[in-house]
Amino acid sequence: MMTIKAPQFVLWAVALLVATSSSIASVSATEDPAPQNSNTPASAKCLKQADFATGTVIINTAGQYRLCEDISFMPNPPGPGESPAEAFMPDFTVYDSQNYGLGFFAAIAIQTSDVDLYLDGYTLDQSPEHALMQRFFALIELASSPFLTGIGPHDFGNFVPATHCRILGPGTLGRSSHHGIHGNENSNIEIVGIEFRDFEVGAVSLNNADDVLIQGNIIPHNRQNVPVVGMFSAAVFIR
Repeated sequence: MMTIKAPQFVLWAVALLVATSSSIASVSATEDPAPQNSNTPASAKCLKQADFATGTVIINTAGQYRLCEDISFMPNPPGPGESPAEAFMPDFTVYDSQNYGLGFFAAIAIQTSDVDLYLDGYTLDQSPEHALMQRFFALIELASSPFLTGIGPHDFGNFVPATHCRILGPGTLGRSSHHGIHGNENSNIEIVGIEFRDFEVGAVSLNNADDVLIQGNIIPHNRQNVPVVGMFSAAVFIR
C-alpha cells in the first residue's frame, strides 16, 4: 500500500512512479574510511560536516543515523588556481569508479536495509558551487547508484537498492540540482515530517517503489535562482 498525506505538498514537485514490487537489499558512515561501520540500532551514528569533506557518505550498515549539525555538501573543493571544472571529483581509490564515474550523485547514499535517518531539526543541502557543476544529484539516494545496471548515460555497475528505511524530520532538505530524495526499486520506505525546498527537479522521486509512506512533509518552494540552462549539463559531461 502507498500512503501520501501532506496537506502542503505541491504535487507537481513530487515525482512518484510506483508500480510492481521491488527487490531487497565505499566509504562507510564511520569516521574511518573503512568498508563497514559498527553502528547498531541502539547507538545512532552522528553525521557532521567533516564526514562529507571527501565525498558521499555511504550507509551500508543497518542502524540509526542522525544529522548533528547543518551540512552543505561541497566535497574536494577547488584549490588555489584550480577551476571548478577540475574539482569535486571522487578519489577512485576510495569510491567505486563505476558507481561514481560521473561524480558525486548524492550527499548520502543508503545501500542496505533497515536504516533510520533522523534530520533532527538540521538542514542538509548541496553547496552552490557543487550544485553548479554536478547537475544530476540527490541529497539522499536510496541506492548504490542513481540508475539500474545497464541503464543511463554511463555504466554505473552494481546496483543495490535501499529497503525498509525511514527518513524522518523535523529538518530540511534544501538546495539540490535535481532531487531531495531519489531511488529505484525500493520497498518499505517512510519519508515523514521533512521540509523540502530549493530543489530544481523534484522533492521526491521513487521509481518502481512498493510500500511507500510519504506523510506530513512541506514544500514551500522549489529553487528560483537557477544560474544555468539545461544545455550547461551537457557541456559539463563533454568537457
